[in-house]
Formats: sequence, structure tokens, C-alpha cells
Amino acid sequence: MSAPHSFLLVDGHSVLHAWPELRRNQIVASKRHVARTDLLKRLRHYQDMKGGQVVVVFDGTQAQMTEEREKNGLQIIYAASGDSADHILEKIAAKYARLHSVRVVSADTMVGETVMAFGADWLSPEMLKSMCDDAEKDMRGHIDKLTSRRQMLAWLGFGGAGFIMPAEAGKPKLQIIKPSALTNAARYSAEHRGHALLIRQHGRIIHESYADGAQRGEARRIFSGTKSFWGLAAMAAVEDGLLALDEKVADTISEWQDDERKAKVTVEQLLDFTGGLERGLKIHEDGLKDRNQMAIKRPMVATPGKAFIYGPSQLQVFHELLKRKLAKQKQKDSPTRYLEKRVLKPLRLGSQRYIPDAAGNPLLAAGFLMTVSQWAKLGELLLREGAPVLKPASFHALIEGSSANAAYSFGFWNNHAAGKDDPREIDIEDHLENDWNKQVWKRACLCKDAPIDLIACFGSGYQRLYAIPSKQLVIVRQGQNAKFSDGDFLRALLA
Repeated sequence: MSAPHSFLLVDGHSVLHAWPELRRNQIVASKRHVARTDLLKRLRHYQDMKGGQVVVVFDGTQAQMTEEREKNGLQIIYAASGDSADHILEKIAAKYARLHSVRVVSADTMVGETVMAFGADWLSPEMLKSMCDDAEKDMRGHIDKLTSRRQMLAWLGFGGAGFIMPAEAGKPKLQIIKPSALTNAARYSAEHRGHALLIRQHGRIIHESYADGAQRGEARRIFSGTKSFWGLAAMAAVEDGLLALDEKVADTISEWQDDERKAKVTVEQLLDFTGGLERGLKIHEDGLKDRNQMAIKRPMVATPGKAFIYGPSQLQVFHELLKRKLAKQKQKDSPTRYLEKRVLKPLRLGSQRYIPDAAGNPLLAAGFLMTVSQWAKLGELLLREGAPVLKPASFHALIEGSSANAAYSFGFWNNHAAGKDDPREIDIEDHLENDWNKQVWKRACLCKDAPIDLIACFGSGYQRLYAIPSKQLVIVRQGQNAKFSDGDFLRALLA
């Protein structure tokens, strides 16, 4: 079987009417060709920087469908007069989405629902604009680094007959997980009380299995996997100008202003769990009057920035902070509504199980129920550097870790230490059961033999979401509490 490819299918007219700079010319008959030329130019830039194949489909006026294929460039299709671009996009998605990574750009929600049913991803024209902006920024940076006129001409495509476009020359060969490795990983998971295992690579499912009575489509608790969604919401709030990571929490939580240590805590320290606040495990309990106030009143047990203390209290303080920020700006959104609009909706996920207290404050540290397919959507975001929720710069800040624990930040665990001298592969879930002052996070990694770009979300009982961008790999594992090793499981899969 040939290796899967990546396709970006674009409804040309949707984009022409959605992007303001294109619409200005599109609505003037004599300037429509200018709008179309500008769109195709930007899509060429995107394809040159990101690779894959961009296919642009326009509604047509001719009796038959026509097609243009540029050498090393775009594929442009004009629908027949009795057909539509929407129909063509849906047919392409139906034919290829199960075998390849296919993304469809359209402003039509009905088209979006149809192509997603076929296994494709749906993007809005606004998401495409953000992707093109980022690609052109990368292109400008690349050009700035070229040191000679010859390099410049070669990069622009004038270097001679033997020149290969950089998107093709620099694109690594696709690495496909072997069937035997899939079998070994599934066996290991099932033998350690695993219930569901889903593995996607290059945008398609390469393994899906269920054990111990579990069934496809069954939503299960992801426990602390919930934290990462709120981490995304926090960074989205930074992008939206609602807050800054280096601002003092006490600027908003006035109750902390008279406490010398609490007054020094920053928003980023709350989200990295390095603010120094006591864990507050009772915040997990049901039937509470106001878990936010309970968290705010927790005592300080460490100097801000010096210790990693994993628990619900610091994340719950962040909820109160975001709640007050939204109210100050006279926005009608609650933090939950903000999460749904800014994070869950772009990921095509609906509202979740929030476990509210009597004051209506949800528990941020746990609560969500998801199928493996639903949770995998977060994994695809990790492969796409945060898209469609975050910009790449925000995404990288999200997963960089802290000085107190370089392996954790904002609800995400990383494997960076695996690429350093003398890494320590530990059972992180087991290690978290120790008192915070007895935990050692120096050189800690998830798996010595896994790529250093591995990112993971953990939930109690060894609920796992792994994403490995270098292999375009997403793995979701759900099960019950048992002696499960992240290192052994990943070695079985990546062998």
C-alpha cells in the first residue's frame, strides 16, 4: 500500500467572500480576477512552506468540469455549470479521507458536517487565513536567512532543471507503524486492564480495538485529562488580551494582596502548578459550597516558582481569575462558555461534564467524559502546533515546562528530557502519589526511547493521550487502574 498523502481542499468562493482583503475585489466584477490571483498566490506560498497538495475548487460556468495542474504547485478545479464546488469537495473527501489526511476549507456548515462524516477535518476560511499568515511569516524568515543571490534564486525556483521545491526536498519520508508493533501495543494495553485503544497516523486510523466489554462510541472519564483543555483556554485568553502570563494573580484576586507570598504569584505559575499553594485535594469533592473560595484560602507551602505542587487548588484559583476578568470586560461569557466557544467548538467537541459546586463553579482538574475518537481531536491539535485554537507561538509556550518541573505545563506532559544526558524514565502517575516535597522531577521523562517531541495528557487510572508530531502519530488509551508503564507501552508501539 502506498504511503498516505496530505491534502488541503479549498472552496475558492467561500474564501474569496470571507477574507476582507479579497472580498473588496471579489464584489467588483472588473476586479474578480485580481481577488482570485491573490488567493492562489497565497495558497502557493502555503503549499511551498507546508508541503502536501493544495486543491482549490471553484464554481464554474462551462458545460464540463475543467482542471489545471501546476508543476510542483496547485491543483485547480472548476466545477461544471450544473455542479457545485461543495459537491466536488464532498466527493473528494468521500473517496480519499479514509486513506489520507484530508482537510476541507468551507464556510458552509453542512459541507463541514458531511466531510467530517467521511473522516476529513473541516476548517473555516478564517482558520485558513491564519494558517496562510503563519506560513508567509515562516517564508519571510527563511528568505532572511539566505546568504547569497544563488541561494535566493534556487529557493524561488530558478536554480536550474534539477531544482526541487523545498517543501518536497525537506519533507521527511512517512514513517508508518508496523502491524506487528500495533498488535504488541494493543496486547500490552489489554493485559494491563486497557479498555479502548485508538491509534491515528498521518490523519487516518491505523488501529482501533476494545477489550474487557468496552464498546466503540462509549464515553469514559479522562480525569486529569480535563486539565489540558483549560490550559488551552488559558493560552487562548492570552491571545485574546484577557490576561498576561506574567501578571500578578493578586492584581485580580484582591484577597491575596495582603499576603506577602501570594502577592508574588503569577498567572503562569498557577497554570504550571508552581505557585506554591497547598494541593487542596478536598476541592475534588462533590457538594461543595464554593470551591473557588476554598482554593483562594489554601495556605502557601512553598515559595512561588520553586516547587511543583500537583493538585486542583491552583487551577481552581485560575478559574476565579478568568471569571473576574470576563466580568470586568462586561462579557456575558462564563469561563465554561468561554472554553466552549474558544476551545471545544473549534475542535468540534460539544459541552462537557463540569461537576459544578453550589455556586456554579466547575471543577477544572477533572470531570470530562470522552470517547477515544473525541479525545483524539486534541491529539490532532498537538500535531498541528495548536491549530485551530492557538497560534504556533502560543502553542510552544504552552508545552515548554517550568524550572521546577521541565516535563509539565498547562496540563501537558513532555518528553524533552529524553534527549538530554542521563534521562530518568519514571512512572509519573505513581510518582505524583508522593508528597510534593518528596517528588524529584530533575531529568524526568516519559520514555527514554520515544521521540523528544512526544506530548501527553494523563488521567488517573492510566488514561492516556499521546501525540508525536515527528511521526504524525496520535494514540488514545483508556482503561482501569493497573500497573501500566508508559515507557513499556511506547516501546512496544515504536519498536
